Amino acid sequence: MKVIDNVIPDKYSQFLFDEICRLKWTFVPNLSHSDRNDTNYAGFSFNFFLHKMLSNNKEEVRTPEYSYIIPLLLQCFEKLDLDRNIENVFRSRVRLTIQKDKEEIESPHVDYPIPHLVLLYYINTTDGDTLFLENNKIVDRVSPKRGRCVLFDGSVLHSSSSSTLSPRLILNNNIFKS
Repeated sequence: MKVIDNVIPDKYSQFLFDEICRLKWTFVPNLSHSDRNDTNYAGFSFNFFLHKMLSNNKEEVRTPEYSYIIPLLLQCFEKLDLDRNIENVFRSRVRLTIQKDKEEIESPHVDYPIPHLVLLYYINTTDGDTLFLENNKIVDRVSPKRGRCVLFDGSVLHSSSSSTLSPRLILNNNIFKS
């Protein structure tokens, strides 16, 4: 796992926050497992990009707003010494979860069963850490801090925890491993 703070300039980070707050969000009953009806992890999602192999109708999803985050992805790739380009991204979405009265841990999961990397970018600073697990035990955690990105192997079991201070905004990118 690699973590980098201040991966982009503050003005760009603020621009992304402002633009992401204006998105037309879709309510999702369970942000980790959209095929389940468990509303304990309900929130909102917006897909910037989805490769046609993952699309229900087998057509690529590429919103005009995707152009806002391509420079962020390229900057992350460079700062993480990641030998990838934008064509390696197969999903890019932003998640918005509403704060709760107490911390709850979302269902541990992997995003996809194929070899991939996960690149998270924290859009705002709040609580509600991203947790990493082995043998059902938390082995590491990363706190949401605006401007921070984290890169990890997509086969690692992970989870988010709910925030209690403010809504949690996170950009989740999945990248082909090879």
